[in-house]
Amino acid sequence: MSAHKKISETAARWFIRMQEAAPDAPERSQFEAWLMQHPLHQQEYASISDAWQGIDSIGDLQTMAQAKQADIFFKQSERKKSRQKLAGTLASVVAALCIGWAGLHQYHVWQNTPTLQLAAQTTTAQLTTQTLDDGSRVTLNANSRIEIKYYRNQRHIDLLQGEAVFEVTPDRDRPFVVETQRLKVTVLGTRFAVNKLKQLERVSVDHGKVQVVNKQAAQTLILQNNQVAEINQHGLQARPQVSAQDYFHFISGTLVFNQASLSEISETLSRYQPKPVTSDERSQEKISAVVAIKDSNSFIATLPRIANVRVHNSPEGIQLETFNQAK
Repeated sequence: MSAHKKISETAARWFIRMQEAAPDAPERSQFEAWLMQHPLHQQEYASISDAWQGIDSIGDLQTMAQAKQADIFFKQSERKKSRQKLAGTLASVVAALCIGWAGLHQYHVWQNTPTLQLAAQTTTAQLTTQTLDDGSRVTLNANSRIEIKYYRNQRHIDLLQGEAVFEVTPDRDRPFVVETQRLKVTVLGTRFAVNKLKQLERVSVDHGKVQVVNKQAAQTLILQNNQVAEINQHGLQARPQVSAQDYFHFISGTLVFNQASLSEISETLSRYQPKPVTSDERSQEKISAVVAIKDSNSFIATLPRIANVRVHNSPEGIQLETFNQAK
């Protein structure tokens, strides 16, 4: 095989891989390094990109390769002026597809096969810390649940319920991604916490740098040392007046509430109570307090003295109400 033909086929393979790669995929840096090695690499890649403009998808290209109908495609193409050049370029793409599709498919299967799969769950008042294969540590708060999948190009965690602190071992080639229903947090190496509540979700960064994405809208924030962001019905917002350090104290047995809603307080306390703590989610009451987890019952009993709140105990659980909503 001539050197030029080899470059053409390599360019074609890179083009196909880049169509499917995520924007933050580690392999993009490898592609960019190859592209900058020689002007001919850039020229061949640009030619393939030009040829691609008349094709709707990789599936179309597969069909063309299997049916060997590249000539029919070009007869129907409006780009007659550069037909010969495009035909030669497409031939390289089709050749690369025929020669390397099986290998490329195997590569994607290999990349997308988990190297580690774990699930972890805590019960009421239980706190657990687990060290993962790469040295990263996950501390799971009470009544919390996560699923962990490590791939060769990404470390991925789904926070399904509750709260967790992540101490991430740096790995430039494998970003560490934590997802909830509404948020996606991407880091390379840092310590941060994610809290999943009904009315809001919170990301707190102890040190390092993370990217927080609102999965339901076009919103992205970059958080650094001691910064906090929350997502609620109003969208994703930074909370510059709040210290991220406050949201790591549960590990040492302390809860810190910063202008917290009654809903946040009741849901948080439920993680440590044998009976559920509930509240009217419409309440506008805001409360700031520092509470020792072991004294959470005393804190509940004290609430009527520090806020416009009534406490109702029943065999089913504890109900928190503001005065104007009590019946």
